[in-house]
Amino acid sequence: MKLPLTLLLGLALCPMLHAQDGHTKREYTNFQDTTFRLDEVSVTATRQRPMSITKLGVPNAYLPVSGSVIPTSMLTDRGIVNLQDAVKFLPGTRMRTTYGAYQQFQVRGFDHTPVMIDGVRDERTSINNSAPMGDLASVERIELLKGPASVLYGHSTVGGILNIIRKSPTARTTLNTRLTYGSWNDRRAMIDIGGRLIGPFNYRAVLNWQDVEGYRYANDRRFSGYAAIGARWENQELDIRGGFNRDSYGTDIGLPKLMANDIFNADGTPYLAKGESQPGLNPRWRYNNESDFMLHHGSNVSVKYNYRFSPAFKLENRLAYTYDNIDYFSTEELSYPTSDEPIYKHYYMAGGKKKFIDLDTVQLTYPLRFAYTVHTVNEQLEASGSVSLGRGMKYNYLAGYNYVYFFRDTYRGYGGGYKLSDLIEGPGLYSKVPVYNPHSMGYMEPYFNAGTSTRNYTHSLYLQNLLELSEKFKVMVSGRFDQFIFKTATAKINRLKTREYSELPDYDQTSTSAFTYRIGAVYLPTPGLSLYGSFANFFQPYRNIVNTATTVYIGADGNRFYPTSGEEAFKAQKGYQGEIGARYNLTSRLQATASLFYIRRENENKTLNSRYVDPTDGKTKSVVGQVAGSDSEGLEVEVAYTPTDGLSLLAGYGYTDSRIRKFSFSPERLIEDGFMDKGTQVQDGMRQAGIPMNTFYLAASYTFTRGPLQGLGLNATANYMDNVYRDLNKTLIYGAYWDTDLGIAYRLKNGIRLQVNINNVLDDRTFTQSLGTQITPRTPRSYLFTIGYSL
Repeated sequence: MKLPLTLLLGLALCPMLHAQDGHTKREYTNFQDTTFRLDEVSVTATRQRPMSITKLGVPNAYLPVSGSVIPTSMLTDRGIVNLQDAVKFLPGTRMRTTYGAYQQFQVRGFDHTPVMIDGVRDERTSINNSAPMGDLASVERIELLKGPASVLYGHSTVGGILNIIRKSPTARTTLNTRLTYGSWNDRRAMIDIGGRLIGPFNYRAVLNWQDVEGYRYANDRRFSGYAAIGARWENQELDIRGGFNRDSYGTDIGLPKLMANDIFNADGTPYLAKGESQPGLNPRWRYNNESDFMLHHGSNVSVKYNYRFSPAFKLENRLAYTYDNIDYFSTEELSYPTSDEPIYKHYYMAGGKKKFIDLDTVQLTYPLRFAYTVHTVNEQLEASGSVSLGRGMKYNYLAGYNYVYFFRDTYRGYGGGYKLSDLIEGPGLYSKVPVYNPHSMGYMEPYFNAGTSTRNYTHSLYLQNLLELSEKFKVMVSGRFDQFIFKTATAKINRLKTREYSELPDYDQTSTSAFTYRIGAVYLPTPGLSLYGSFANFFQPYRNIVNTATTVYIGADGNRFYPTSGEEAFKAQKGYQGEIGARYNLTSRLQATASLFYIRRENENKTLNSRYVDPTDGKTKSVVGQVAGSDSEGLEVEVAYTPTDGLSLLAGYGYTDSRIRKFSFSPERLIEDGFMDKGTQVQDGMRQAGIPMNTFYLAASYTFTRGPLQGLGLNATANYMDNVYRDLNKTLIYGAYWDTDLGIAYRLKNGIRLQVNINNVLDDRTFTQSLGTQITPRTPRSYLFTIGYSL
């Protein structure tokens, strides 16, 4: 592991600091929670609040796990409403956004990180690995539990799991409103109310609206609502929550492709090198068709009830239902027209011959149409408690059963023996758009022609044990058994605009099961210092990922194969992780955490080429193969320092070295067969695609608590993301970049709050996203102006 020497020394020195802690109170605190808000005035205090994602309800210092927390105040002060902007405060992570709204969260070198809402898994993120996420208006805090959390939350939790916790009902009368206007016609409005309802019942309700033209004219719109009712009486608690979203996105296919070859002028002189972009492109030019759209409508409701019989036994039941609806049509691929004849003024070499290319025009060659409807039922029944064993020993446990039913009907407008011209009407299909000053050449009207019906069932039993042997020693032993049943049927549609299956064959069924475990120990030499180590395994089944219209499949033997719908294309992934770490609290002013980890995963599939032209149908596809395995090792450090009242400094650094451990096939043969580009350097131990090696953030905030400037708050954030390979053959590298944001807010005595935020202050234009090699320019320096009122 090639770790920076200074960071290793810092980790080694961390335990030595406790010598200064002779007068520290015996309190255990997650440092992310040391700053919280009361009436929007910063308060610094030591606070015993365990991460809810760990479920046991004991101090975080007792657990051999690592995690991070983002409180809502950090997001509000910086005008953050999107999850992809929030995760910049989580070192060792990255969120990738494609198709305008689909988001894929990566942790510790692995791109499969499920997301939970109020402790209930969003099964879309477990199965599809990416999904559009709603806004953060109703969010109270965001928690990230790192490492394979399979024992707690089941399959596919390799690098970690993210929990988005929404606002709880409150007895205190609450009224918060915000009106925001920003660059490129970014308009927002939010209202948050709460208080006592009747008897023991309290409530909370949030409405949020956003309409933004955007730097690239995507014209995204969001509207969401959330309501919660809760009550506590004697030993019982009831919590009912529900929400909805009605979002639409313009999608963004980016700028015309980077050059796939060296380009020459007609006289043979060089014009553009491979990988270069055409000169003079305006980053705001939009090449989408006027008919492109993406609609995301969803709703959810959950009911949680618990009864506390005694400290040794509490019973909790949580039932949740989620509905999700996606409707998508987008141009996607832009292609330069080519010819064997010298009718264009530029050419490249292909097979030893000149191929002439029109760089003044792009053609809309592959519009994509799909939609799906998802219904999910999640039932959790858990028993937990603590038992004193005498002589300073204590036993904490959590036992549970989890049932998940995932119902998904998918509809698509491609493949199935149909030509695109059979499925899309209108002059926009195959239309040619000027590269310079682009404009639409006509509408497109798409149809559906096929679909897939999926029914997934999961049954899980789990037990988590934490034994407190003494004040200094804690031991955790946990296990979980999961049974998975997957049913899939390919449906027929007779070329319809609406969603309607004309025929649904019998379901193909597959099933599998897995046992996962986690063991760990914690040593507390002083109340302010916690040292821990843990070891765990994980399991991730591949389920119904077959899509031969856009993907070429390569088996572990290096040969292409054609999986059928309803079958797993690849063997299930499995692996293990080891981790050691330390947490340290030096009074309430300074807190720090550090961890070293190693993760190994077997049966991993990777994108080997993102622009392979399949000779069987002439379409550009991704080549995906299952390599023997990969590993990831790294270091994560987070520090919180409050040198004086009102001033807060947070910093985090993540080093992740994620690599292909060993190929199970010959990359050279894949290059010879054309599945990978010639000249691609593929070898054992190569760095994984999509994973930054270094991430860093620094967040500072200061609030004047007295004097003539009382109520004035300032904040600054700096975030660094290392370069990232798009795929293994490095067809595209997203460059390293810095994000620097500034904010200022002033709260008047009448409850009115005025706020100004400047994002990307340094105006870094490095692109970080793309669709293939069609890069999406980053939003440059922008401004937000907010006026709010709090009761």
